[in-house]
Amino acid sequence: MPTVKQLYHGRAGLFWNALCCPIFGTFGLVWRSIHTFVFPCGSILMQRLMVGFCWRYLCCCFGWPYEDDSFYGADALGSFPSQSGKSMQKNTDWVRAQDLYQFKGKRPQLFEGEIEPSDLCQGAVGDCWLVAAFACASEFPDMIRHMFLTKEYNPRGKYEIRIYDPQLKKWVTVTVDDRIPCEKGSNRPRFMKPNGNELWAILLEKAYAKHSGSYAAIEGGFVLWGWLSMTGDNVFQLSINKKTGKSWTREDMVARQNAKDKRDCGFKTTKEQYSNDEVWTLLKKYDKQKALISASIGKVEYRENDGPAGEQMLEKEGLVAGHAYSVISAMELSETLPGGLPKPNGESFKLLKIRNPWGSFEWKGKWSDKSNMWTRYPSIAKQCNFVNDDDGAFWMDFKDFKKIYTRLNICDRDTAKDASLDVREDSGCCGIFVGFCCGCSKFWCLCQGFRNMYFSHESTDTTLDTNEKCCWIC
Repeated sequence: MPTVKQLYHGRAGLFWNALCCPIFGTFGLVWRSIHTFVFPCGSILMQRLMVGFCWRYLCCCFGWPYEDDSFYGADALGSFPSQSGKSMQKNTDWVRAQDLYQFKGKRPQLFEGEIEPSDLCQGAVGDCWLVAAFACASEFPDMIRHMFLTKEYNPRGKYEIRIYDPQLKKWVTVTVDDRIPCEKGSNRPRFMKPNGNELWAILLEKAYAKHSGSYAAIEGGFVLWGWLSMTGDNVFQLSINKKTGKSWTREDMVARQNAKDKRDCGFKTTKEQYSNDEVWTLLKKYDKQKALISASIGKVEYRENDGPAGEQMLEKEGLVAGHAYSVISAMELSETLPGGLPKPNGESFKLLKIRNPWGSFEWKGKWSDKSNMWTRYPSIAKQCNFVNDDDGAFWMDFKDFKKIYTRLNICDRDTAKDASLDVREDSGCCGIFVGFCCGCSKFWCLCQGFRNMYFSHESTDTTLDTNEKCCWIC
């Protein structure tokens, strides 16, 4: 007999789910919709009321604006290899969000429009691993919204963010203010740069810096640790055999207990081996089930022009070694006729869409933005929605990918919670009601809630089947 929890989450098997759907499906979906939309909406409206009240009457008692003195100054900056925290603090101003140069007097928003990878622009700190983790997660906006317990811009400047602690094996709440370290006299952030009129990326980076101890403490790291801390789900990596270049080995990340380093972890090599063709199959399957994927290139020996976290510029290829890239999609595409029908004797391509968290410096080979492949194969360009933009995103043939990249990171993400309240701050104070109505309509009328309950993917530590013909519903 399945447990009540299994029935509630729609994971009791086909027979029991079908048998108990009228009861657990109805009450389960009602509770999910209340928990996802009604409670957050009520909380936000209450917070708006309290903020207005505090602003007029109680600002002196409550402290306005909020200042988090536990994470401020030289200690919060930390000591980098090239500069100490005390030295950096002399050239640093801690600037309130609304005073940042990028906003130029406009009222910031926590989220502006859609959450997307272009919202991210890495700053001076070498945390490309973290930016890549954010960029991949931003493909699934509900993931980002679930991390923020504060759902919209807070005039008081106080934000609460959920982070999963792999050492403690539980979720913790990190509270930060919106004072951002900027280069002295410039009001320009030293680290993550706002790419638009929204704050979520720089606040999330600050929360990770506080959780880790300082901004310096998040320099260099593993994308897998970032995903584990964002989801609490299973993560692993595939590393290429350096001798043959023809097989990939699965390695599982293991968190290590270390009071001085929240991010301390290691990797356990498994016996699982995969060919290049099997890896391509895995990429397609994990992409289809909305997993998080990134890739990196192994570094060669140290060079004088290495970046702040040891990144090595490969100018000829337009790539960076020792640097984390987001893998946005994996698509196997064939040429089509203008009407969309397959082209007789048309060619097929295995293409990956990849993004550099720097927001620039892109691949220069086949299928790059400047490549003539897009004009030679216009139907492929149409299927890829190709846009020639210097935004860090580019396309790459898997044949080239497997020759250059040496590691793949995968987070086997649980998709059951892919629903959240979008406050729609850019629509004004009434945006929350629009977001509430649209969210509920999607949840009920478009069966999002039913799909999440009965057809979502549950995270597992077992690698997917590499058989091309196996069922895609996992």
